[in-house]
Amino acid sequence: MKIVNKLLILVLIAGIAEFKVAKAQDYSEIELEKIILTSRRTSFNLSEVTENVNVIDENQIKNLPARNLSEVLQYISGVDIAPRQGFGRATSVTIQGSASRQVRVMIDGIPLNNQASGQVDLTKLPIENVSKIEIIKGSASSVWGSSLGGVINIITKDTGSTLIPEGSISSSFAEFRTKKESAEVSGKVGKFGYYQFLSFMETGGEDPKDDVLEKQAFSKISYDLEQMGRVTALFGYSYVDANSGEYPDETWQAQPYRARYGKVNWELKCNDTDITVDFKRANQDIITKTYLSVNDEEPFVTVKTKDMLSQLSLNSNMRLRGEDVLVFGMDFDWNRLKSTYLSKAKDSKSQAAYTNYTLKSGPWNFNMGLRYDHTDEFGEELSPSLGAVYQFKNLFDTLIRANISNAFNIPPLLWKHYDLNLSGLVTNPNIEPERAWVYELGIESRPMSRLWVKCSLYRSDVSDAIALARNETNQYYMKNFEKFRRQGVEVQFKVKVYEELSFFAAGAFNDIEDRTTRETVRGGGKPRQSFDLGVEYKNKNGFNLAFKGYYDRWNEPASSQPNDRKMLFDMKLSREFKNYKIFFNIYNLTNSKYWADYYFPVPERYLESGITFKW
Repeated sequence: MKIVNKLLILVLIAGIAEFKVAKAQDYSEIELEKIILTSRRTSFNLSEVTENVNVIDENQIKNLPARNLSEVLQYISGVDIAPRQGFGRATSVTIQGSASRQVRVMIDGIPLNNQASGQVDLTKLPIENVSKIEIIKGSASSVWGSSLGGVINIITKDTGSTLIPEGSISSSFAEFRTKKESAEVSGKVGKFGYYQFLSFMETGGEDPKDDVLEKQAFSKISYDLEQMGRVTALFGYSYVDANSGEYPDETWQAQPYRARYGKVNWELKCNDTDITVDFKRANQDIITKTYLSVNDEEPFVTVKTKDMLSQLSLNSNMRLRGEDVLVFGMDFDWNRLKSTYLSKAKDSKSQAAYTNYTLKSGPWNFNMGLRYDHTDEFGEELSPSLGAVYQFKNLFDTLIRANISNAFNIPPLLWKHYDLNLSGLVTNPNIEPERAWVYELGIESRPMSRLWVKCSLYRSDVSDAIALARNETNQYYMKNFEKFRRQGVEVQFKVKVYEELSFFAAGAFNDIEDRTTRETVRGGGKPRQSFDLGVEYKNKNGFNLAFKGYYDRWNEPASSQPNDRKMLFDMKLSREFKNYKIFFNIYNLTNSKYWADYYFPVPERYLESGITFKW
């Protein structure tokens, strides 16, 4: 503790020494003019989209106290991560109180939600190769299909543009015998561009049997075909061997995970029309071995799952009447699932056609979307949407957004077909997709030159909602309920105190109710209340300070013994020089004992430091 206190004092002194009050200037760094791709499968300014969208770019990611995508997203209002254990151990993501399987997660448009649980573990994905992250909060079924809760699209860095290679090498060390090394390089030779990334991380963990080993690789190449467009190919590899640490019931788990994903893309720009063809692949091997703490030699339960996806996507967008945009395309999916709980592999196919039209008329932007999905396992779904944005140019740069949509979410294939015992669960061959009417209303404004405010309301009326239930023989299974109502509000503030100093605060409230019984739906990793605080300081000398706080009150039953009504704080200090950057992170700054479920406590306060060399 004495060493930690001394380090905190040094950090404070360094921050005071670097602090310089700058001249006031207009707070124009709000992200309304950022270009986004995910909401309509073509590029739009953020101020023109009808959905509630957040964008996190590469520079913002670099200044966060975060080592993977899960840790980046925990600082975004309305997006919540559980459990937050660190060290590469599994987490799940929820948006606006949705179930984690209702959030569609993609890398460069490659779907990663597996057919065993419907979830994606974001701790298994690096951040060093990320250009930006686009987050749709709320339904996106009229564009992406099964995505009742939202969409997270991780967009990787492009290939290089210089003959002389550019790149970086990073090395960091943290407590619990943790170290991480990474390197990246990019460039272009003639018409051939490339980007390569590698990383390695290992930690001894906080407790016995809590170690993690990670190996990541990513490669992207491109070739300019001049009049025939551009071809891009990418491949990603992730291997993680994570041990859970000892649970209160004196068991522990080894969780090896391997993912390979890739895409070949051809893009042609011709006058006012863009055509894109994508062929995507994603294979995931997920293994869980459960041991008794008194016997580490052989697991008493081993579960193996292999999830395989192939997808062909055809997309075209046309500029009409100068500013109007028509987008249309098709998706074809082929899935195969192998699992310990299946006597034989299960195959499924789906096809979808979609279109959306954006009409611009003065201060108005209207968008009309429609998508038709057909799956051989769950039948047909039709997903219309209608949204509008109105811009008050002379009234504090105010935007008002409204959106109504019909959404759906397909349950994991395993829930319908497993024919062996699933840790106490029994199968439900009659399980159906969830369907919902989703209503969204939002306003964002800059009432003062240094103040930005955003407020978003949402309501989702979900029919055939899926939740855990018990049958007549007291066995658990996943059941369709008649109707759930999920509703909430999210408020965000950004204040530019000086040119170099800004403050951020946000709060969100979610309420999930079974409309038949009028009871609150509990469990499943859904927060009822969440708050976020942030202070950022940047100066012209390259000094950066990011101080982040987050609070979640999880909607968990008393049996989980939650200890979650407290705020956690993280901090990052960094200094950039001409050819290198040094940083220092403090996680769980106040050393809080925190958990949503007593099986998954947050690690105690720990420190990390590192250096990055650039050329």
